[in-house]
Amino acid sequence: MLRFSIFWILLCATPIFAYDYSHCIKYFNAASTPVGSSNTISIEHNKKQIHIMYSPSTPKNVKIIKADPFVGLYLIEAPHTKQSYNLLSLDARTLTDKNLAFISRNKPQQGHITKRQNGFVDYATFSAPVQQNSVLGNICYQIYGIGIGGNRFIEKKYIDRFLNQKTPYYGDLGIRFLPNPKKAIVDAVDPFFPNNPFRIQDEILSVNGTKIQSSYDLEWIISNLKKDSIAKVLIKRQGKTLTLQAKVAQRHGGFLLNETFLERFGIYIDDEMVIQKINPATAGRFSILREGDRILWINKQPIITPATQSVAQRFNRLKFLLSQTPYDDTYDGKMQLLIVRDQLEIFVKL
Repeated sequence: MLRFSIFWILLCATPIFAYDYSHCIKYFNAASTPVGSSNTISIEHNKKQIHIMYSPSTPKNVKIIKADPFVGLYLIEAPHTKQSYNLLSLDARTLTDKNLAFISRNKPQQGHITKRQNGFVDYATFSAPVQQNSVLGNICYQIYGIGIGGNRFIEKKYIDRFLNQKTPYYGDLGIRFLPNPKKAIVDAVDPFFPNNPFRIQDEILSVNGTKIQSSYDLEWIISNLKKDSIAKVLIKRQGKTLTLQAKVAQRHGGFLLNETFLERFGIYIDDEMVIQKINPATAGRFSILREGDRILWINKQPIITPATQSVAQRFNRLKFLLSQTPYDDTYDGKMQLLIVRDQLEIFVKL
């Protein structure tokens, strides 16, 4: 009865005036749980109430049931709330609705959708500011996405993928791409990916018979490939069409996580190119490196330069330099690193 009453109030609002979202603020307060300066959102999923939140880093002072740090989505243990939301896909009517709102505990932000979500971190956008862990809707108990700050939000398709996996998983073919709405061109090649058949500038035409329309299509398809399966990939290379095969692996970095391609060895590097963590059991030939080592250059090419001042530029530069050196299981010394350890510069061959 409560949901019907709220629906009727909003339905009767005339197009001349903006909807009255005061009832939706009350509903939000009954369908969310405060967590620090943010909230968890209560959603009906598989006939159960679950509590989800977005955070670009691991939330603190909460019990995390499931975490996907690649995209910043977390299931949180929280008390059962009086109300919860139905999460819906965006439809044609909603996409053109000029009276949508992002609801939180404060004043609603009214506006309209300006862009759909294209990739895992290429978010949908809204015409007004969006609070983190606010909800998008036009009927109080139905929502179409979760706000992440700025003017961005996550759509149902990506939230569902997180909810439907037991543990977060992303397939990997050892290639990365620049965003492109018309093509999928290889921008970086993981030099440590076993038997990697791809090259920079390869254009990916199809995967397992599915035609690739954009880099966003390819990102989604690869991420959902089954681990250890064989992917049949049609590419265009220097004007020639070729069919390649690659064994699907599991992705270890990227999206919201820093990525250097060294993560598959259990090596994690911070923004200043300092090794924060290294697992000797998986480091292989990189076991010569230690926590606290700072990598200055690779094959006499510096990582941090005047052109790599941002964090993203530094990691892209590191990935590029790593991808320029063929890598196999034999010790050949082709990869040369200059590192700083205990204030001393050390030359290392790998």
